[in-house]
Amino acid sequence: MSKQKTFFVNLFFFVIPYLLVVTIAAIAYDSLVVHSATWDRTIFGGLVGATLILFTKVPLERPLTIMAEQTKNSVMHTVLSFFIISRSNAYKIGNFILDFVLFCLATYLLRNFLSASFIAGSLLGWCIIAILISISIATALGFKTLTIQQDTSVEND
Repeated sequence: MSKQKTFFVNLFFFVIPYLLVVTIAAIAYDSLVVHSATWDRTIFGGLVGATLILFTKVPLERPLTIMAEQTKNSVMHTVLSFFIISRSNAYKIGNFILDFVLFCLATYLLRNFLSASFIAGSLLGWCIIAILISISIATALGFKTLTIQQDTSVEND
């Protein structure tokens, strides 16, 4: 696969959905916890949100491994490898800290730049539509790369 195609598959299959999942978690927290404007509640929400996001990364290990193996760009390979959390506890801790910081930042930005009615209203739907479109584009671009090839030959004795 070409470098440009690999970049777009990684962008649409991983980067955009990852940021949107963090945003969805922040939207849910801002919608449910109306009084989340204090730092202690934002930090608690960040701990819960980072834990849930870390658990959602477990089923993505195999596609991330395939994408990391297919990537020729060393920077993108390093980034993708960072999100493969089964390697070591250091990667898990690093991912947790990144998720925590991004969740707290998203919560703060949403709360301060958007109205509560928009956050609790249609923003969640727009994020879900964006994830579906992003993953659909990535799948269309890199379907052959992301599929696991199986040997279907049968030997007759």
